Amino acid sequence: MLSLRFRGITSKWWFYIILFVIPLFIPPYTSKPITYGQIGDLVGLVLRESLTPYLWLSPVFHLITIVFVILLWKFNIKVMKYFYAYLAVNFVFMAFAQNITINEKYGLVIVLNNLLQILFAGILWIPALYRNEIEFTAEKREKWRFWAVPLAILAFWSPMTVLGQPDFNPILFLTSEYGIAFCFTTPVMIYILTFYYPNIYKPAYRFLCIVGAYFGLLNLSSPLIISGYPIWVAILHIPLFTISIYGLLLEKIKKKAHSIIEEE
Repeated sequence: MLSLRFRGITSKWWFYIILFVIPLFIPPYTSKPITYGQIGDLVGLVLRESLTPYLWLSPVFHLITIVFVILLWKFNIKVMKYFYAYLAVNFVFMAFAQNITINEKYGLVIVLNNLLQILFAGILWIPALYRNEIEFTAEKREKWRFWAVPLAILAFWSPMTVLGQPDFNPILFLTSEYGIAFCFTTPVMIYILTFYYPNIYKPAYRFLCIVGAYFGLLNLSSPLIISGYPIWVAILHIPLFTISIYGLLLEKIKKKAHSIIEEE
């Protein structure tokens, strides 16, 4: 009964809007007092400094993703729950790793709204581990779904320096911030899931697309709002925004593509 009630709630769009909006009203935590005008600088500082201790993990996340792409392509449902578990662990890790740091100016800093949204994006995959339905199968490889491969590769590569400037060194295919940064990891994960849509766990998928679209739009518009925000960093968020929107609209796109194929 509880499972059916939860499934009914998660089928409603208002559930995701509420889950998304609530964290927006939670201010950052700092162990030293700050003013409202310092919040922008505070968030930027956390995003610049928080991931440095975890960069050594980047090759691990790159390689695990490559392995899962291969396994999902070959075995589909047999590795379904392992992939869901990986999504849960990866996003919960990013929620804490990317939004907590200790700084001389502000002390202990926690960007709570970002942390909660990314944390929810991870936790929502946990119920999928206990589902018994046959899902996560791809009936056929529809060619039109490959359109965003270059965008997913760009996010996986994330070719930039620590200062946010272009850096096309091939070594970044293993050492970039992919896997530890939400904005570069999410478009790849969503895009992998789109190949199996609608045979996936939709509640977590929908919320991930909503949060991804929000962060994507936020960063794409940042050069217009934040002085000195690197243009290249904004460009690297195009995959996040585009693929997140694509994920949300996929059902309509899928129906339209099928109708065109039938007409031909």
